Amino acid sequence: ATTDSGVKVIVRMRPLRKDKDEGDPIVQKISGDSLSINGRTFTFDSVADVEATQLDIFEHVGVPLVENCLAGFNSSVFAYGQTGSGKTYTMWGPANSLAEENVAKEQQGLTPRVFERLFARIKEEQTKHSDQQLNYQCNCSFLE
Repeated sequence: ATTDSGVKVIVRMRPLRKDKDEGDPIVQKISGDSLSINGRTFTFDSVADVEATQLDIFEHVGVPLVENCLAGFNSSVFAYGQTGSGKTYTMWGPANSLAEENVAKEQQGLTPRVFERLFARIKEEQTKHSDQQLNYQCNCSFLE
């Protein structure tokens, strides 16, 4: 797996809410790495449009993050945005997912998927290198 220790800026566009009249969208995805807001173009490392699933975000953000951790790098995810813009949904899943154990797999956010993948990959590496005594130390912190 390729590791990359650089900072990446990834934008996830939230769909318009059906329960609120938000008017016409002012944000348009132009390409895989740029979008337009009121006619001004902005470029990022990647832009995930309104069709992006939780799995898409995990594969694009979470999988490389886990592989970087296994390669010995520290990794972080910094979700930034206005209230109601989808940060909690992207990071955890639906609003009730923190209190419920049986959240549908496709609804799970980045955090539970990253931990599931991280510990599965650690187990995989330990099995693959069973002749060696591999030890992993995982530290994690959250701030909201």
